[in-house]
Amino acid sequence: MTTNSATTTTTSLINADITLLIAEQTDLPTLLALASTNKHLNGLINTYEHSIIKSKITTAIPNPLLQPPLGSVLSSHSSSTRQILPPWSFQVAAELERRHARTEAMFNISTVPPTPLISAMFRVPSFAALPRQQFTQLVDLFKRACCLADHICDLALLVKIPAMARELSAVDPYVVQKAIHRTRQGFIKGLEPLDLALLTHLAALGGMAYAEEMGELMSSDPEGLERMVAFKETIIREGSAALWGFLHPKEGEVIEGNGPPSLPPRARGSGLGRYIAGKVEGVLRDLHAYEMGLKERDHEEAEGEGEGEWADKEGVREGGWEDDDDDPFVVLHGLHQTIMGAFPKPIEEPKDDEGDAVIEDESEQWEEEGVEYEEVDIEGEDVSSEEEGEIEEEEEVFPVEPREQLILEVVRSAVPCSV
Repeated sequence: MTTNSATTTTTSLINADITLLIAEQTDLPTLLALASTNKHLNGLINTYEHSIIKSKITTAIPNPLLQPPLGSVLSSHSSSTRQILPPWSFQVAAELERRHARTEAMFNISTVPPTPLISAMFRVPSFAALPRQQFTQLVDLFKRACCLADHICDLALLVKIPAMARELSAVDPYVVQKAIHRTRQGFIKGLEPLDLALLTHLAALGGMAYAEEMGELMSSDPEGLERMVAFKETIIREGSAALWGFLHPKEGEVIEGNGPPSLPPRARGSGLGRYIAGKVEGVLRDLHAYEMGLKERDHEEAEGEGEGEWADKEGVREGGWEDDDDDPFVVLHGLHQTIMGAFPKPIEEPKDDEGDAVIEDESEQWEEEGVEYEEVDIEGEDVSSEEEGEIEEEEEVFPVEPREQLILEVVRSAVPCSV
């Protein structure tokens, strides 16, 4: 009797281990379906929920720097707000799978007509000229950029969760927002040049797609260009949810009314779209304040003295960059500006004492001095000029800036990319 009992216990443990191993390898819908088959499996899976989700996340996102901060992420299921999800929960796994599915849809190169972001990529000459295989590699890199932007968004939880533990109502919201912004800036400044380049171009592609979706509405909007710039900043702050809410409103609640004018027409019934539109308007206000040199003040403290005070423009910008702790309400540099500033500066050409470029090639020096010369090969034949009518056609060259050049070099070297 004792032997049979021990055998049964051992078998149960083996079955439990196998079940948990299967649970870690399946997608969430399959996992939840498995849990609903009987009471024992439901209890087992719920008991080990945290360890199952940790294993799934570690497998899906092997880079620990990109894994959910404190095990949690911000929701984006097309509601009018983004909620903090319970750490290491099924909700976190569902949100990560939702983001992955959206990113795959936004960068699906097989869709006809092309998705807004793929269409924007084809409007970049150097990208459009890539062979199919290299273009596919480029698309994979931009999927990685979406994951980076999502993680930058979730970094807000490193500030919000501790603040909630101390009762968020007792914490000045301006201080919280500044701490979130600084946390995100610190992460960005530690990124590799390739990641900085990808984030820059992801925002640029989003801006191009936004302008295309808005069409004539953008040209008729006095602040149309500024809103596009604000949307690019919002992509870095809100991640793939910003792109999906504006460019792919296929899911979520439908809200009555026309929606804000900053939304593309087909996105105006989307709860997520309206939420992102509100964020864009907030960034737009920050841009105006930054350009005017305005320091935002707590309205209660400023009562009777106006809603803000004017300050020297350069002083505000310096304070924003150097983190002036004496003034927590200073308008900070945007994340897009931080990315641009963190990218390595190009190496300048050597110059002489008078500031002129040093010419190492003697033939270049002759040209500078106006001296005519003929280039000859080792057999003495003139190779500096060609016979009339035999001028070779030069290959078309597209102007490429350093960030774009870095991305193209990685794509052409066929370096596999992983999240």
